[in-house]
Amino acid sequence: MYHCNLCFYLIGDRKDLFEILKKAEPFSHFTHEFIESSRPEEELTGKADVIVADVQGTDAIKAFRLLLAHKKEEAELILLADKDQTELLMDEDLESVKDIWTMPLSEKEMKFRFLKWYQTCKMSKDFWQTQNYLDSTINGVPHMIWYKDKEGLHIKVNEFFCKIVNKTMEQVQGRDHCYIWDIDPEEYANGEFICMESEFEVMEKRETCIFDEDVKIGDSMRNLKTYKSPLFDLDGSVMGTVGVAVDVTQELLYEKMLLKNANTDALTGLYNRRYVYEFIEKVEDPSITVFGIDLNNFKKINDIYGHQEGDKALVLTAEVLKECMPEDLVARVGGDEFMVVMFGKRTAEEIEETRKMLESRLDEAYKKDDNLQIISASIGSAHSDKGKTSFDMLVGEADAVMYREKEKKKGGR
Repeated sequence: MYHCNLCFYLIGDRKDLFEILKKAEPFSHFTHEFIESSRPEEELTGKADVIVADVQGTDAIKAFRLLLAHKKEEAELILLADKDQTELLMDEDLESVKDIWTMPLSEKEMKFRFLKWYQTCKMSKDFWQTQNYLDSTINGVPHMIWYKDKEGLHIKVNEFFCKIVNKTMEQVQGRDHCYIWDIDPEEYANGEFICMESEFEVMEKRETCIFDEDVKIGDSMRNLKTYKSPLFDLDGSVMGTVGVAVDVTQELLYEKMLLKNANTDALTGLYNRRYVYEFIEKVEDPSITVFGIDLNNFKKINDIYGHQEGDKALVLTAEVLKECMPEDLVARVGGDEFMVVMFGKRTAEEIEETRKMLESRLDEAYKKDDNLQIISASIGSAHSDKGKTSFDMLVGEADAVMYREKEKKKGGR
């Protein structure tokens, strides 16, 4: 995909050798241009990507130093020198020299040398492209990405990772989990962190694994969904891991909110009928007591004082029920209908005592509010030992008792 135009600067009088280079077919993605001079020229040296300098018959050291002073930092320098000059050049700092071709060379040797150089050049450009692909991909992703060795030290991370941990890539490179996340090693050992444990699991299984991990970012804990895969060495052994972490904290909050909205009553915050029935289905062989609660004269509150006061009555009912039955399942199952479910075996006396306590506590609460004094609670109960009666039948029995209580209250007025 990349395009590389190479500007060759050919220095010297060996036109025959230079013609070999000029006639070479460019590799795919490459184009060539050539500039020439008999002696090194400062301006041309600074333009070249590749300098091929024939220093035979010249002061090789002087020519080398001149080229070194004026070439671009990334430009590649190839020297053509005789054997004695090559020996002299060995005493120089040759870090910036790509190669020295000891002369004389035949035409075939020249072609071979140039081909080998060209293959190496192309390999470096291909590597650059691959690295560019990788960096562009991982740095364009709004998720944390990292590469670790088998000891858990970070070899490479993406920019989003650095942003989250508030450290530079240089600070992160070669460091472990505790340093990067500012966790004391003792705290890590005694805590519920699973970072390194999950890394070991991935390396042992030699396959991609998915984990739910919690990390402390700043003053808050974040929930991460991490995808970790093994990295294999040349011999097939595992040399580390690569991981991607997606911050799902907000999604989990949304999920909890949706679940809460689906399972609870918006006004009172109590569980709704749907949740009660789903919950009961998961209970194995339960001993259950059901209390059905209905408000007497509730419609009059709405008619006389409006729905705002009616809502206040419902909220008050919910508060009293939760206060009285904190360990039990309390739900609003209709307009002014409530339900309490207790689990565990109870005697008839215990159930009746609880029923009367709830009725008394609710009626007392209503009497404390001038606008709610006209309402009262009627409560029915039913019990089944170890699931001998279906939940629907229990609810029906509790409702029947509740309606009898309601008639008693009407008859007493």
